[in-house]
Amino acid sequence: MGDLTDLTDKIKRYFKFTPLEIRSLIITILVIAFIISFREWGVRGFNFSTGLFNYFNAVLIVALSMLVHISVQRIWSLGTGYRLEWKMWSFGLLFGLIIVFLTNGLFWLILPGGFMVHHLAGHRLGWFRYGINYWAVGLIAVTGTISTIFLAAIFKALSGFVINSLIQKVITFNIVYAVYSILPIPPLDGSRTFYGSRMLYAFSTAFIIAAAILLNSSIGAGVAVISALFIGIVLWLLYYIFFEHKAWKY
Repeated sequence: MGDLTDLTDKIKRYFKFTPLEIRSLIITILVIAFIISFREWGVRGFNFSTGLFNYFNAVLIVALSMLVHISVQRIWSLGTGYRLEWKMWSFGLLFGLIIVFLTNGLFWLILPGGFMVHHLAGHRLGWFRYGINYWAVGLIAVTGTISTIFLAAIFKALSGFVINSLIQKVITFNIVYAVYSILPIPPLDGSRTFYGSRMLYAFSTAFIIAAAILLNSSIGAGVAVISALFIGIVLWLLYYIFFEHKAWKY
């Protein structure tokens, strides 16, 4: 109960986004929404009203997905004694725009940015490693990626009751967003997880890729997530046996 009260207090004090983060998020959301709605500005030709409507829907999808992703990371980081600061990746967004024009919208390149953490003095007292360490940062990173996959799973479950193209696009975008997030390229989340723990990266990558494939199939959301979790554990174990365990022996 005390831990929950402490976390609630830290959320009230440190959760809010800075003006720079808000501006960066707005720019990122608008750019990525343009990327995923590039081919939806008319069926037989350019139609401004249709395109604007689809672009607005894309903005809502990207905003929801990114806010869930970053908020989960933010809350987890506060729970472990860090304050998270989100950073936009300008080159990633620019490269995404170039690719979407070159491929006429057939290929999405979702590289929004990453984060850095600030040590909250006094809030990590009692932890094994007091200061900022790679393991803790890697764990913060992976919580955002997993939350994105779970958001896709929630909408996948919802699609069984409501048939809507917008819901399908939420599922597709979050699957793509999660897969790009695990890439070990700075400043993406995958780079934080990889340098934090190779074992954690092996499990999270196997789980995310398996979940992405299964959620894009016809099986149910619950079965897809449980199956992906099982696959992740098996591949994590195989990675440990054939790579990590051998490395430790030598």
